[in-house]
Amino acid sequence: MIQNPRLPELTLDLQKTTVFVSRPFRLTQADKGYIQPFRLTNSWSAYDVSEINLNFAATKPDGQIIDIKKEPNRFKQENGIWLFYLPEEIAQAVGNVTAYFYVTDSSDTILATTTKFGYEVSARYGDDVKSNSYISEIEDMEKQFQEYLANAKAQVNAQNDLTNEYKQKLSQILSEMSDKVATWLSNKTAAIDQDIKSRQDNLDRLNADYQAKYNELVASWQNKIAEINTDWEQRKAEIISEAKNQRTDISNEWESLKSKFKADRDSAISQANSDFKVKLDTIQADWNNQKSKLEQEITDFKTNLENKVQVVTNKVSDLVTHTYPDLSSKTDAINTKIAQLKEEFSKIDFSTYATKEDLQKVQPDFSKIIVQNKTLDDKREIKIFSHHLIQNPDEGFWVVSLAEGDTVPRRVQKMDAAFPKMKEKIGNLQSTKADKSELSNYATKSDLDHKADRSNLSYYATKNELDIKADKSELSSYATKDDLNNHQVDLSNYATKSDLDHKADRSDFSYYATKNELDNKADRSELGNYATKSDLDHKADRSDFSYYATKSDLDYKANRSDLSSYATKDDLGSKADRSELSNYATTGDINSAIQNVRIKQDSLDSDNNYTSGKVYSPEWSDGYLTFDMSGSYATYKTRSLVNHMSAMQEQITQLQLEVKKKIKLRSGDIIHGVSNFTSSESTGVFNMAKFENWQDCQFKVGIQASAEKFNLVFCQDPISSSTSQGQHHFVWNDVAKEGHEFDVYVSSDNETITLKNLRFIWLSIKTNFYLYVI
Repeated sequence: MIQNPRLPELTLDLQKTTVFVSRPFRLTQADKGYIQPFRLTNSWSAYDVSEINLNFAATKPDGQIIDIKKEPNRFKQENGIWLFYLPEEIAQAVGNVTAYFYVTDSSDTILATTTKFGYEVSARYGDDVKSNSYISEIEDMEKQFQEYLANAKAQVNAQNDLTNEYKQKLSQILSEMSDKVATWLSNKTAAIDQDIKSRQDNLDRLNADYQAKYNELVASWQNKIAEINTDWEQRKAEIISEAKNQRTDISNEWESLKSKFKADRDSAISQANSDFKVKLDTIQADWNNQKSKLEQEITDFKTNLENKVQVVTNKVSDLVTHTYPDLSSKTDAINTKIAQLKEEFSKIDFSTYATKEDLQKVQPDFSKIIVQNKTLDDKREIKIFSHHLIQNPDEGFWVVSLAEGDTVPRRVQKMDAAFPKMKEKIGNLQSTKADKSELSNYATKSDLDHKADRSNLSYYATKNELDIKADKSELSSYATKDDLNNHQVDLSNYATKSDLDHKADRSDFSYYATKNELDNKADRSELGNYATKSDLDHKADRSDFSYYATKSDLDYKANRSDLSSYATKDDLGSKADRSELSNYATTGDINSAIQNVRIKQDSLDSDNNYTSGKVYSPEWSDGYLTFDMSGSYATYKTRSLVNHMSAMQEQITQLQLEVKKKIKLRSGDIIHGVSNFTSSESTGVFNMAKFENWQDCQFKVGIQASAEKFNLVFCQDPISSSTSQGQHHFVWNDVAKEGHEFDVYVSSDNETITLKNLRFIWLSIKTNFYLYVI
């Protein structure tokens, strides 16, 4: 099977950052069946769209247009590449064809258009080819009209089995349908002509805008190149001057940084000493507050206790003097109670409470406090330095110097940020002290004295382990191993293996009958008077005689040979009664009605003059009622279609011959190569067998390194069929800022040009290789 030829692949972007993606592809007049591969992108990223929303438009050199809309069968996607089957109208007129794809939504609104591309159609030898426009909507209308005519013709052919009344109704319906189709076609044709004119005007306007914009961009680009060259020379001198100034500034800034570093270090050490003094003052003040608070609590306790004793004394005195003077007998008891209270008061041991002198003794000795810090010494090794607190004799506070051994500027610069965090942690530590009221949930040392250490619990069993153990009291009903060893079983009631050897297994009894089963069976000697099954096979069952007739019954029946001239009940069931046939037409009536059938159809005379609504009458031919429709418009369209198909077949044959011909290369042509990847090497291969003069041409190698960048660059050094094997080439991609290297191998026998030893190229299926004909 001959495959459709494919044109080179296009990359079409909806943002249209380039005017034309490539120079026009060459076609020969009357070429058909070509496939145009293309990638559809948006900002160089793959654009997802359905076949039903893809459309194609083109303007032919003779002014005819092509607008293919809603034809999803023309589009096919393979591995991210769209394949578009070009219409045959694309290669009818000689000249350049401008084309583009566009995307519509469900309401046929145009959403976006692609970069334009073109085809260069050259003349073929022989007769010129008629050029026609191709618009999908008009083609659809013609197909619908052909379907209407085909359906009408099929209905006419089916009228042979209809009655006269139905024939008249069908003729009326066909007439109405023909009028409606003619009216619809006329209205639709006018609307389409108007739409074509509007589209042509828009296309002309777009072409004019495009040409103006193209000229503007070319002029702007030339000016931009001149500006860039001028700006570069100026910028180069400025860069050299700026570099010298920056080197001087860096040297000055370095000296400044060294001076600033020394000042910052001295300031940080001073600030650290100051912060540490503040911290010690805070600790001293906190201690003084705690000591004062404790002394006040002891004084308050004594005062409260003395007040309570005085209250008791006053109450007793009041009882004795005023309230109960007549209770003198109880005075002794009261005095006794007072004496008892005094005795209990005397038992209070105030020696357990701290005095002011005691509190002064427990004040910490700051001279014994040592502060240690880790830092790097002169050899950049980590060492620990110890520092003693030093008391300032004038102000009475303690200070510490942390500068000894510290030679790392980064350490000093971070001290200023570290000390506030230390101060914050000390404040947090003071604020997180536990209140005495919060200690009720904690255990004291005396509580822990009665607890076991967890490390000693490994020899003990947990409650869960004890839950699955039996209690000793429950084992009384169980036998021990010693009991089982001393217990002898009496085996006298059991059979040995030798006894069982003479016994039958119960599973074997299924094949034997029991005595009870044999009691119900007959003895063979008693069966002599009985019939066997074979004897009964030749006998009829009396219950079956009801289906048979006796000899007396047959005497009143007719013989089958006498019934051939009679109809059965089944035969009569499908026949009509004579009284029912009055409402039916005879064969003569039907033949007369058929002869009165007429077909109204548009026609063409011998001079191809169009006649609307011509009436055709039937004629008998070989026993059939036929209509001579040879002059009808439908027959003309069918004949045209047949002629068109014949011409297409000739063109296909011509195309097959053209495909077999080798292409003659011209200057400016571009040949696309194939990326070949194996486990051992990766190459780019150009098949030159289809070009007749390739050995006489020189080429420049072009590389499109990745589909994401779309940067096509050509090597400046040309190659040809006489290039030495393994010749090395290098090309620099200034846009992508990357270089590509390869070696060229030319094979005249295989007619191939191969790029090997590819380096600095992101090889993938998206890597493209090109040959530009010089």
